[in-house]
Amino acid sequence: MDFDSSQEVVSSLGDKAKVKTKLSFVRLSILGIMAGSFIALGYLSFIRITGTVPETWGSFATFLGGCLFPIGLVALTFVGGELATGNMMVMTLGLMQKKITKKDVIYNWLIVLITNCLGGFLVAFFFGHIVGLTEGAFLEKTLSVAQAKINDTPLVAFVSGIGCNIFVCLAVYLGAMGKTYLGKIFGLWFPVMVFVVCGFQHVVANAFIIPAAIFSNASNIQWSEYLINTVVVFFGNAVGGSLFLAVPLMFVTTEKKEAEELSVGGVYEKT
Repeated sequence: MDFDSSQEVVSSLGDKAKVKTKLSFVRLSILGIMAGSFIALGYLSFIRITGTVPETWGSFATFLGGCLFPIGLVALTFVGGELATGNMMVMTLGLMQKKITKKDVIYNWLIVLITNCLGGFLVAFFFGHIVGLTEGAFLEKTLSVAQAKINDTPLVAFVSGIGCNIFVCLAVYLGAMGKTYLGKIFGLWFPVMVFVVCGFQHVVANAFIIPAAIFSNASNIQWSEYLINTVVVFFGNAVGGSLFLAVPLMFVTTEKKEAEELSVGGVYEKT
């Protein structure tokens, strides 16, 4: 087979969680900034492809943008990076396997979230504002997307965050399952593309698009509104990655392993 079994993947992700706890603060921070920058560059490509297409294209424009957005997750997977949303599943699996502690989880999530957001800010300011890639002919799209994120009520943003990270963590899981380069890319690509097409809220992606709108000086969005959005979406993403994916994965693989062990034991008893 050119892919690992679900039990192998869940166990290996738990091991990865333990490895993450060994990273120094500086290395964890650098990897966090890298991941935030990669996700932001993927979002930048989304804006560039959807910003000037004719309105008659409708949702097909979003589909095209969604096809490009996953390059961010692919890049951080192969080049290196620590992504808060993916770690919400990975660190939870490590905790459930008793390979790490609750303190390890909280520390990782907070440091990686802050550095991911910093990476998004940097791309939004230098490439989006200074170079002007999210402004000019693309400003209207930047503003409309950012405003749509801010306009969601806290409940809507929270639930949207859950939906987002089910897909993002599914991408991380399927990517880890693949043994080949192409297998990993396919596993990573499609779940992320679907979450983008659906318009779900991703706390790291929002760290690019909302600041990009603020930096343009053409938006009424306040930094306080962005902060509230970040907190709400973060908790939604956390619920989606941990409770809606990590917990079921752990339960299913444990049940499957126990069933296989009972089956093998039954064979031995009969012989």
